[in-house]
Amino acid sequence: TPYLTLTGFDTIGFDSGGEGEIGINPDPSGSPPTIEVEVPSISSGGGGGSSTFSLDPTNFNINLLVNINIEKIITITNLGSSQKTLAINQEGLDGMLILESDSVNLGFFESKNFSVIFVAPSQPGTFAGKIKIGNKEILVSMNVKEKLLLFDSNIVILNRDYIVKQGNELKTEVTLIPLGDKERLDVTLNYAIKDFNGKVFLTKSETLLIEDKKTFKLNFDTGLLPLGDYVVGLELVYPNGIATSSASFKVVERIPFGVGTIIYYLILAILVCAILLVGVLLQETTKMKEVNPNVGY
Repeated sequence: TPYLTLTGFDTIGFDSGGEGEIGINPDPSGSPPTIEVEVPSISSGGGGGSSTFSLDPTNFNINLLVNINIEKIITITNLGSSQKTLAINQEGLDGMLILESDSVNLGFFESKNFSVIFVAPSQPGTFAGKIKIGNKEILVSMNVKEKLLLFDSNIVILNRDYIVKQGNELKTEVTLIPLGDKERLDVTLNYAIKDFNGKVFLTKSETLLIEDKKTFKLNFDTGLLPLGDYVVGLELVYPNGIATSSASFKVVERIPFGVGTIIYYLILAILVCAILLVGVLLQETTKMKEVNPNVGY
């Protein structure tokens, strides 16, 4: 680490800023003290970047009509006391994303807005991918719909905090909404669970006769999905087009049900049974007392 030596009333300034350590070493000869100032090095953050920055938002769920573009803003904030250069790219959204640049430079504690343009393809569907900034990711799901919509659809996650323990069911609620004149139509519902790299893990289809707005719950057996982030997509296919929607969720590790936990719940069950038994005995004794006052408790 470089040092600068100050003697007497010398003054020095740093054009880069930063924290340093100052130590005063008295000179036994009686001359003015010598002050050593540690000059902090400046980190650029490199292509991978540092974790000392934040992103807002941390995910996108975009609804678009075919062949329509929309601009969104990402705010990147440097939380550290060093300069950073963060690389920016995308994964899984080729041709559907225009980034303002491939990197961003941030000074000490600086925030910058970064523009992203989402480009809907000519075909409807649900598309998933990532925007990578430094060593962090923004998860993206795009729901591209037909221009002429006679139906709309919506799928929401019912699991608490959108978290599914590995091996448990994904619980959802589906809403189908006719937008045109009232008529009875057969519609096909195509479901897919995929990760944000575009890999499909589960598909399912069903056909329903729809006349009015319809809401129902639907559970998915996730099996042994690997731990990570996923999106469940719904395509509602009807004679004049396709309506799409999606929702994201996370698969986390299931906590093992150990012997200690089993013993705890067993003891708790015994205590509950004992309390119930005492209550029944007291109730029976009270009844007997009412019939024969001479009977004691």
